[in-house]
Amino acid sequence: MNQAISALCLASLILVGTIKLAHAKTDLSEENFYLAPFGSYLQPGGDTAGSGGWGVGLGVGKVLNEDFNIELRGFWQNYQSDFSCCGGAQNDLIGATADLQYYFFRDTFSPYAVAGVGGMTTNIEARSFKLSQESFIFEAGVGSTYSVSQYFLVRGDVRYRLNTLPDSLGVGGVLNDAVVNLGFVVPFAF
Repeated sequence: MNQAISALCLASLILVGTIKLAHAKTDLSEENFYLAPFGSYLQPGGDTAGSGGWGVGLGVGKVLNEDFNIELRGFWQNYQSDFSCCGGAQNDLIGATADLQYYFFRDTFSPYAVAGVGGMTTNIEARSFKLSQESFIFEAGVGSTYSVSQYFLVRGDVRYRLNTLPDSLGVGGVLNDAVVNLGFVVPFAF
């Protein structure tokens, strides 16, 4: 798992380093796209008997206007659970969402609300079994960006995730997770 995190971080750095940064307009104007790598803390809910876990991800977004951004995000998260039937289990979550962010105002500090919809694969591995299931996910939350410079913003948000995992092992149905994301935003142009 540490190799997956290291590889994703390295890929993010290489991608950021090879993108041509805009020279005339590098702020988050409507003409520019942006990359948003992030780290996550996940607190699983529902009947998963899970403890907090960690993850990483990458978003690619575009400013639509003064109020809205759209963003496509991919993520990987991992946590441990303690199913009574079979001891501990390793849980890997791999997913993607399409997000809409609404900015209350844009300044050095810019708060926003976010809603997203997507899909996720849950891979559960315990001593006695392996299970992989797909589900739809819905996320809603609040966050903010802080502009360090016109080339670099720090961003964080807190999200509620609704996971419609099919019922298996008695942990499916609708699961509720809390996710905290912290990362940065780098604008770029083609």
